[in-house]
Amino acid sequence: MIELHSHKDLSRLKRLALSSQGLLQAKPFGSGLSGARKAIAHLGYVQIDTISVVERAHHHVLHSRVPSFDPSMVNQLVVSGEVFEYWSHAAAFLPIDDFRFSLPYKNAIKSGQVHWYKNPDQKLMGQLLARIRSEGPLRSRDVDAKNNNRKGGWWDWKPEKKP
Repeated sequence: MIELHSHKDLSRLKRLALSSQGLLQAKPFGSGLSGARKAIAHLGYVQIDTISVVERAHHHVLHSRVPSFDPSMVNQLVVSGEVFEYWSHAAAFLPIDDFRFSLPYKNAIKSGQVHWYKNPDQKLMGQLLARIRSEGPLRSRDVDAKNNNRKGGWWDWKPEKKP
């Protein structure tokens, strides 16, 4: 454990934390697509966030660190196989070099050994897949919960949103 003895120690610790996150330099990872790739690799995890006031929140993470960042670059990196999208604590973009670390859990789910949502509603899942086949991709807001007895809160998802 780090013991802080002075205001100077605390200041140095803050600068170290900001620097390690790429927030003290103008171009810590370079610019453009290459910079976005290097930023994700360095950070190891960029949480995908659907909140969009000005722009989706995960784009702010990259824009603040990568000059000339454009939101389409994330999709380019996924399509080219340089990063992948995975539920790793939360939905996130991760460097492809870390893909191997997701395999044991993916295989355990595939074989039925584990899953964070223990009792999936097979009938509801079938209905949702049928809708997607006929209507194409859907957003969560496109699927209204008929029996909405939810109490609210961050993790009180409607049944259609649960895996």
